[in-house]
Amino acid sequence: MNKLLLNTTNNEELEKLLLINVIGLIEALKKDLLTIEETEKVLFNPYTMDLLQSKGISKEILEIIHLGTELEDIVSLMPEKLFESLSEIEYESIVQLEQRKAYKFRNKVIESIN
Repeated sequence: MNKLLLNTTNNEELEKLLLINVIGLIEALKKDLLTIEETEKVLFNPYTMDLLQSKGISKEILEIIHLGTELEDIVSLMPEKLFESLSEIEYESIVQLEQRKAYKFRNKVIESIN
């Protein structure tokens, strides 16, 4: 198993990294490159939400991730709304990322743990 460490110096960097990941996951879903189940394993799950909340991540980003956890329900109950939901998550992520444009990554974010 490969183990990597995400290392950010502050919450602004972590939030920016999360938003970049959300946008990538949504784009991959739109292009049918990932399944909803895969995105749940990566980010869109209650465990990750609880972990991020304990780290002080903003309520706006937690809400975006929460929307991602609802995608499976949308597919099963209102499949015609999936693209709209994906677009909403992507839009909200971009808005939040724009608000964090001034925050710059100070160091390498991914490190190997052996």
